[in-house]
This record gives sequence, C-alpha cells and structure tokens, in this order.
Amino acid sequence: MRLICLIPALFWLGHATALDFQAERKNIETDAKAAVNKLSALPDAQQTAESWLLLSYGYMKLLNKEGAISAVNNALAGTLTAAQKVEALHHKALVYGIMFRDSKAALEQLKLAEAALDLYHGDDKPELQTSLYESFAQGYNQRGDMTQALKYAELSVAIATEFKLENAELKSRITAGRLALQQNNFTLAQQQLSRALALAQRSGDKASIGSIHLRLGMAYDKLELYALAGDHLQQAEQFLQMPERRNQLTTVFLTQIEHYRQTGELNKAAATVEKAQQLLAELKDPYLTAQLLSAEAQLSLARQQPAQAEQQLLKAAQLFQQLGNRSMQHETSIALAEVALMQQQLAKARAYLPQDLKIEQQPVFLQRKYWDILSRIQASNGEWQPAYQAAVAASKAQFEIQANQQRQHLGQLSTDLQQQQQMHSQQQSQWQAGTWALLATLLASWLGFGGFILRRKRQAPAAPIGQVWLKNWAEFARQLRKEQQKDLSVCLFAVQIQQISEYKLKAGEQTLRKAIRRVLEQLRGPQLLDSTVHTDVLWLAVRQPDERWLQQLQQALQGIQQQLPDQPAIRIWQGKLDALLGNDWQEADLNGLRELVWYSWQQQTAVPAQLLHFQLTTTQPAPCSWQADNLRQDINNALTLGLLQLQCRPLMAQAPDLSTQ
Repeated sequence: MRLICLIPALFWLGHATALDFQAERKNIETDAKAAVNKLSALPDAQQTAESWLLLSYGYMKLLNKEGAISAVNNALAGTLTAAQKVEALHHKALVYGIMFRDSKAALEQLKLAEAALDLYHGDDKPELQTSLYESFAQGYNQRGDMTQALKYAELSVAIATEFKLENAELKSRITAGRLALQQNNFTLAQQQLSRALALAQRSGDKASIGSIHLRLGMAYDKLELYALAGDHLQQAEQFLQMPERRNQLTTVFLTQIEHYRQTGELNKAAATVEKAQQLLAELKDPYLTAQLLSAEAQLSLARQQPAQAEQQLLKAAQLFQQLGNRSMQHETSIALAEVALMQQQLAKARAYLPQDLKIEQQPVFLQRKYWDILSRIQASNGEWQPAYQAAVAASKAQFEIQANQQRQHLGQLSTDLQQQQQMHSQQQSQWQAGTWALLATLLASWLGFGGFILRRKRQAPAAPIGQVWLKNWAEFARQLRKEQQKDLSVCLFAVQIQQISEYKLKAGEQTLRKAIRRVLEQLRGPQLLDSTVHTDVLWLAVRQPDERWLQQLQQALQGIQQQLPDQPAIRIWQGKLDALLGNDWQEADLNGLRELVWYSWQQQTAVPAQLLHFQLTTTQPAPCSWQADNLRQDINNALTLGLLQLQCRPLMAQAPDLSTQ
C-alpha cells in the first residue's frame, strides 16, 4: 500500500522540479543578477546539472562569457534529460558564437545538439528544431557559407510555420530576411520581414521590432531610398536601448555610419563612430570591432585620407582572419586593393587581391568587384589583353546582378497574378454560392405559400455607388493607371498616422484596421475609385476631389481620430497624377512618387490631434524623373526651381451644422 502511495508522490516531485527549472529561467530573464547570486550560493551537494545550466543562462545574460562556458560544461558533465541536453549543447554553441565569436566551435556544438535531437521524440521537438536550425543559419552566416545559412534559415521558418510556433517563427523570419538582404534579394527580404513585423507587433516584442527596423533600414539604404532608411534606423536605435541588445545596437550604429557616409553627412557619421566605439569598449566583440574598422575606413576615404583607411582595413582584415570569416576576409582584401590603386601603388594593389579566392564560388557582387579592380590594375600596368578579359567578366557579373533583380521583379509579378486569379476564383465561387442560396430561398417560399402567386421581383443587393477594394500595391497601381487614362482629374491621396510604428505598438494592429474600415465606409461614393494599405499608409484613388470631398475626408478622419487612444496626429498627402507623372507613366513611376510623399511629410511635423494636409502642384508635367537613381536630389532640384510646389496647412475642426430643416 505504501508503494502505491509513493508512486504519485514521486511523479509530483519530478513534475515540481520541472516547474522549478522553468520558473528559475523566468527569474533569470527578470533579474539575472539576483538569480545568479541565488544559484551560486547553493552548497556543492545541492548543485545539479540543471542548476549549472541555469547558472550558465544567467552568466550569459550578464555578459560573463567565462562563467557561462564553465557553467554549461559542468551541466553537460552531469545528468540532464534528453531535451535539456539538446538545450545545453545549443546554449554552449550560442556562448561560443555570440560571446566568443568562435563560429567554428559554435557549429561543432550545434552538430552535437542536432545529433542528440535526432534521438529525441518529445512533443517539444519541433520547437527545439526550429531554434537550433535558426542558430545554424547564424553560424554558417558568420563563416561566410551563405548556401548552408540559407538552407537552415528556410528549414527553421518552415518548421515554425507548420507547427504554429510564433516566437520561433519571428526569430527565424528575421534571420531569413537578413540573409536575403545580404544576397540583395529584396523581394524575399520584404516577404520575410513583413511577416516578422506582424508577429512582433502581435506579441509586443520591442527588441524584435527594433531588429526589423534595422533590417528595413539596411534594405532602403541599398535601394538608395535614404529618407526611409534614416527613419527606420532611428526607430531601430530607439527600440534597442536595452543592455542585453547592445550587440544589435552596435550594428544599428554601423549601419547609420554607412548611411550618413552615403548621404554626405560626414560629421554625423563621425559622431556615430564615437557611439559605436563606446559600446564596443564594453562588449569587446572582435567581429563588430572589425566591422567598425571597415566603416571607419570608408569614412576616411570620403575625407580623402587613403593612408589612414588602409591601416584601418588592415586591422579589420586581421580580425576577420582570426575569426575565420573568409567571406569578409575576401571583401576586405578587395577594398585594400582599391585603396592601394587610388594611391597608384600597383604592386601593393595586386598583392592585396586574395590569392586563394575561388571566384566562381563567391557571391556575384563580390565577383564584380574583384574583376573590376583586377581589370584596372592590369590596364594601369599596360596588360591590355588580360585587362579586357577581366573587364568582360566584370560586365557579365554586373549583368547577372541586374538579371537577378529582374527575376525578382518577375517573381513578384507572378505572385501578384496568382493572387489575382485566386481572388477571381473566390469571387466566382461566392457568386455561385449566392445564386444557389437565392434559388433555395425562392423554392422554400414557393413551398410555404403554395396557394399564393410567387412574386418574382428580386431586389439587387445594395451596392455602393463607388466601389472600394483593399488590394495589394501592384494591383492598386495597375488599376490606378487605367483610371487615370480614362479620367485626367484622378488624384492620389496618402493618409498615415504620424509615428505609425510606435502607435501600432501602443494601440494594436486590429484597432487601426477597424479605423481604416470606418474611414472607407464614410468615403463610399462615386469619387472614391480604389484604395489599398501599403507601407503603413492608406492610399486612395479619387476622381475630381473638390472641397466638399476634402471636407468629407476631414470629417471621417477627425471622427476616428477622436476614438483612437491619445488622438494621434494624422498626415494627408494629395497630388494630381497627370501633373506629377504625365499622361504616359509606368507603374514603376508610381513607386518613385511614393518617395515624394515621404519627402513631403518630412518637411513639417504635426502636433497631436492635428490633421496636416500636404498638397503638391506643378508648373510643368512630370517635373521629376521618377525612376532615377538620385530621385531625392531630383525632387530637391524641382522644388528649388519651382517646378514642384509644396503647400502644407492644418485642417481645422469642422464647426457643427446649426442650420434648421
């Protein structure tokens, strides 16, 4: 009888221990210092493998890498459950990869964790898998092996999505988005980061939101949309102001340095270098230090200081070599060759070029840089034949880059077409279902009132006079072009809550979606042709937007503004399409026009509870080249010359209607 009673007691005790382990992990997240002090004070007889593992988590939180690696080794030397052994090996890999920047040792531990996971069949296996694969992607990325990094990132996203593991999916998609950016695959990066942003906002994860802003800033910088890039990077800096995110905050500063260099704001770049140096003095992270040295070298070149840039790049190359990051070694060597060539040091430039480079296995952008610098070195030495061949190879690489971009655009168009066909198919199915439902209703009425004559007059469903759709941007652009060709009075309106990212975090996505729906309901009518939500902006296509329609828009926005928390400021942008784009414009021109919207909104900030109306007029059709690489400069020139005119005014609250009927 005693044995029977003892069995449930033992079960309860084991269950309680598991709960204590999870509770201690939460304590570490809340107050790592207190948790570490508590665990360190345990007598030797009470120190278990679990307590050592918890202690290692705490040391890592406190950035004590020696304590973290020692504690996790003690944990692995003891007795852990199968799942805890996988977690311990994974954690050890993170300590090596994040704290010691030893990606080779990290990958060795990840492989041990993967082998242990293959033998494990618990319910939490998918969660352990997706987290492990995401770390594999990070590790291979540090080693410069993009093929393996992308493979594991895709596996991690697939498992997290299949098993609906939202936190794991969020981390995996951020990693996948970052890897896509490194490959200049902006379409894939946008898909991954957009989904990640929705997940982060749903969970209120500020650190992840900051990380996503950082990636978007990088993307817009590469696309030379510098205003958008600057906005996202500033928001990333705000969201990542927390001690445990100092590594990411340093990456934000590194990206800002390059951003300011590209925009010619060299004093701001220098000030940001100082901020990064202060953080790295605490972190002592060799990989980020090497990246900072590379960024400083580019800044030195912008200041016409090639000798100083060379010394900074040499220090960076040495650190990348110590870390075993061959990809960054090659990139730094090519940058050194460029600097030597600038100083007419041809022998040194040739010596700097990596000798062991398997060029055909390198990313295409690196191939183009390599062949270009080699061609110029050979031409400077009078080696005309090999210089010509290298130039041809550089041209082929450049063509491949452009072809990849075109493939991405075509892939997006194909996706849009499939979505359009699916929508059409759904509408057809809904129409058929509605038809059968109507026939069934008529039949039931006939059977119920067999003695009476069935009235066959059908009332059509009340359809709005002007139809409103919420579709994707590409479909909206195509429809807008058709409408503008039929009616030259069509205007584009853009509406956005000021500081939308912070407001979404505060109020929630669902609240804002409902607000948009209410606005669209109030604007129904013949003048509103179409609508979409894109880049957190409500875009409206409007025919003949007279003063009366503008008042209708104002009243609708003020109505929802009063219902939203804190009554946020709202910005409205208005522009006539034929004046801004001309009569024969392409959909890509409309993407350029969006840059004018961001530029306009930067010129004046609205105060809370205010509606700020920005209106663009022109003195000649198509005053800018909307697909130009230097579009922002083109906009500045057009405004300076008076070809574009920007008016900004607050819309005052409407007085109540006192007229009597």
